[in-house]
Amino acid sequence: MTNVLKRSGKKQGFSPAKLKRAIQKAAKDAGLKVRKIKELLENVAKPVIENLKKRKLVKAVYIRKILLKRLERRARR
Repeated sequence: MTNVLKRSGKKQGFSPAKLKRAIQKAAKDAGLKVRKIKELLENVAKPVIENLKKRKLVKAVYIRKILLKRLERRARR
């Protein structure tokens, strides 16, 4: 199981659902349509989640960094 190391130093179990909800909410707040949100989840969230599941411990800031990197790459297309 993957644990997330928070900035406070606490460890928390990684929740793919929590990550997906955060992306969905941010995309909705940004005014994206449902189709685009589903695309983001498939092309951005899913690969990140699969990568994180292979790790035992990951820093929360690392999750943010890799998500932003993938989003930037998509935005350039």
